[in-house]
Amino acid sequence: MRSSKLHLVDLAGSERIHKTDPDSVIKNEAKYINKSLSFLEQVIVALHKRAKGKKEAHVPYRNSMMTQILKDSLGGNCKTVMVATLALDKSNEDETLSTARFAHRCQKLVNDISINEQHDLATVVKKLQEQNIELSKRLF
Repeated sequence: MRSSKLHLVDLAGSERIHKTDPDSVIKNEAKYINKSLSFLEQVIVALHKRAKGKKEAHVPYRNSMMTQILKDSLGGNCKTVMVATLALDKSNEDETLSTARFAHRCQKLVNDISINEQHDLATVVKKLQEQNIELSKRLF
């Protein structure tokens, strides 16, 4: 049996907190998004260190529910694509540079991709028994 996963994560709306109204819902959402991005960046930096050969680098997947869920996509057995949306306005220059740097760090992730297969033991036993009968017939 072959299986696959698809994770779609939208981290849009991570504006600078100082640009929003102090009592708005958007500010509260931006704080949570920025916190998740911070944990995601910590995981990416640790995976990059590990890829460079530093085996003692701890990967903090458990710091966030999002990084725990994305464990396979970040450093596991998955193809990973990141889409970064950049704003070209001069007023958004800081956010654009920050997003571009983050996307560049994500680009350095290396995953070992292989086919996700699980074998049903009953089916394997049945095939081996059939193969055994066929080989016995050849001998005699």
